[in-house]
Amino acid sequence: MNVITNLGERRRKKQWKFERNMLRSLSIDDMRKDVNEHFFSQLIGAETVSKLYLMDFCLDIGIDAYLLGSEYGRFGYYGETPDQAQTRCEEELETFTTQTASQFSAWFTLTEDEKFIQFERSRAFINRWWKKGFQEGERRYRLRLH
Repeated sequence: MNVITNLGERRRKKQWKFERNMLRSLSIDDMRKDVNEHFFSQLIGAETVSKLYLMDFCLDIGIDAYLLGSEYGRFGYYGETPDQAQTRCEEELETFTTQTASQFSAWFTLTEDEKFIQFERSRAFINRWWKKGFQEGERRYRLRLH
């Protein structure tokens, strides 16, 4: 009996398994607190639809940044610094940053200065979670848990 496997399907399954394992070490409560500190500490008002939507959006982007960083943790294991590895995925990180800042611009009326501040907050948030993912991915590679 011959078994034919599809290489793409096998890679996808391995990637999903890796991501599930990485998500087990992620604290959504910590990320939610970080989102509140980065984005909502300056906003005044009760829970609104826009705040709930933006919170979920930021959590999704933060998780994506964390998983991207954990993928690149492999390069840290092989000797690259986080900054060197981050240059490999700079385009994806820039996309995450732009998407996040654009969501806030779409929901709120912001001046040009406020848009710039929001962009920098988005960049800091995404870089922070990318680095956390990178460190966790590197640790898992060192412990051979990948």
